[in-house]
Amino acid sequence: MGSRFFRYLKDGRVPLWKKLAGLLAVLYFLSPVDAIPDFLPILGWLDDLGVLSAAAFYMVRQVQQYRPELTPDGLPRDLEGRPRLPSSARNSL
Repeated sequence: MGSRFFRYLKDGRVPLWKKLAGLLAVLYFLSPVDAIPDFLPILGWLDDLGVLSAAAFYMVRQVQQYRPELTPDGLPRDLEGRPRLPSSARNSL
């Protein structure tokens, strides 16, 4: 899932707002301005936890649904686009 996540972030076909959902949730968590202020003991923390949880679930679902572009030769690729199989295995195919 980790390499798929980084491919998701690097893919130009994915809209920027979808990539920034997690970052915006963390910024909301760190921001002193909330929908429910953090000085209210439980409710303020639950508000932040809800936003972070929703963003995490959203990002996991988006990455699971992400289908990277298929390569013409059908070989798996690393993040730089190089085949992940050794050259000896590629020659035997």
